[in-house]
Amino acid sequence: MKGKVLLIHKYARRLLLMACLLASAGYAYAQQRQVNGTVKDETGQPLPGANIVVKGTTTGTTSNFDGSYQLMVESPESVLVFSFVGYQSQEIVVGNQTTIDVQLAMDLGTLSEIVVTGYASERKADLTGAVSVVELTPIKNNATGNPMQALQGRVAGLYIEKNGGAPNGENSRILIRGSNTLGNTDPLYIIDGVPTKRPEVFQSLAPGSIESIQVLKDASAASIYGSRASNGVIIVTTKDGKSQTGERLTLTLNSNVSILTEKPQRINMLSSEDRGRALWRGSVNDRTEPNSALYTFDWNGNFDNPELYSVTVNPFVGGDPLVPAGNTDWQDESYQTAYVTTNDLTIAGGTPNSSLLVNIGHVKNSGMLVYTNYERFSARINANVSLFNSKLKFGMNSEVATSKERLAANDLGGTAVPALAVTLAPTIPVYRTDGVFAGPLGAGYSDRNNPVHMQYINQWDNVGK
Repeated sequence: MKGKVLLIHKYARRLLLMACLLASAGYAYAQQRQVNGTVKDETGQPLPGANIVVKGTTTGTTSNFDGSYQLMVESPESVLVFSFVGYQSQEIVVGNQTTIDVQLAMDLGTLSEIVVTGYASERKADLTGAVSVVELTPIKNNATGNPMQALQGRVAGLYIEKNGGAPNGENSRILIRGSNTLGNTDPLYIIDGVPTKRPEVFQSLAPGSIESIQVLKDASAASIYGSRASNGVIIVTTKDGKSQTGERLTLTLNSNVSILTEKPQRINMLSSEDRGRALWRGSVNDRTEPNSALYTFDWNGNFDNPELYSVTVNPFVGGDPLVPAGNTDWQDESYQTAYVTTNDLTIAGGTPNSSLLVNIGHVKNSGMLVYTNYERFSARINANVSLFNSKLKFGMNSEVATSKERLAANDLGGTAVPALAVTLAPTIPVYRTDGVFAGPLGAGYSDRNNPVHMQYINQWDNVGK
């Protein structure tokens, strides 16, 4: 009997606990309520997209096209925060209300804040253009030493059109919002207040000397800089001595060594024998006799059931005993591993009334194509002095840069070396037996030239800037 009493008592406690949980859940549900209403501006017009958030939580919603909203709140003590860009925020305690209508007032203080966009300083209320500020840390450590290439993928709507013929991408250009004109598509560069349309001026800057980069992306920039800004504006500010840390004198040295290779992007090419098999298959599929000046085919001669026994590469290219047939991978012969070194030395110092920065940069790229390379030296001096309690200011921002490069060559027919490296027949060797460059000779070959030979000839064609 005692055991039964204990069992009944145990079940009674469980029932009591469940009743308490249900009561608390019912109380919590009773506390929740739906609040709705509209958000309007000072003239009574609805504000679509206004933010309504329960203060201190992540719970919130936005008003729809007619300014109305709906939101669940936890308790009468909840506080709703209503906000919209350019308007003063409001906080309202829910209490027993289920409908809360709000009219927001203009926030004239925030709209009168000053935003610097280049030559001009504008009120935030008047700034309608798209402005992007570039994070400079990845640019500073960019292996190529080219600040233009370092912008790739860091600004929405900005594209870098690279020229594969330049070892360091020096002939690249920036497109903002794509190619929107048949003429010059270069943006306007404002470097320390000096305008230019020449992208090589921006490319010559040492990344370590750049203080900030801003990109004005839409056509409203033309109201500041005129028609030259129709393709966008890139505003670059370089460092001075005051932009450094609090020390009177700082010395900064950045060095980088990188290895570049094109092997992940290579195309798998046929060997000399495999190319012969492919030529034989093409002929029998066309039901034509597979004759070739380059190969000898041993097959059964049956077009209905063709079978190839062997392929023999003819021993000499065009029958010339000085040009024995080879098995050349022209990509291997045309490309090499490139080494890029960048060095950037900055000496800076400043006082409250004066500053001086000296920057020296060096970039060297051995080039992935044989007989190509790129080298650049640059020097910058930024000096500023202010006198008579900053009533008189004068300074100098100057840069000197020089570079030379050997570019990718074209053959006599105008075909670029990278294209030759994937189209020239593998049976052609790189050199003849007497050490002279080999090339197509005789029937069965195109009139394209040896890409290594073209690069060798082009090595004396240095481009200096």
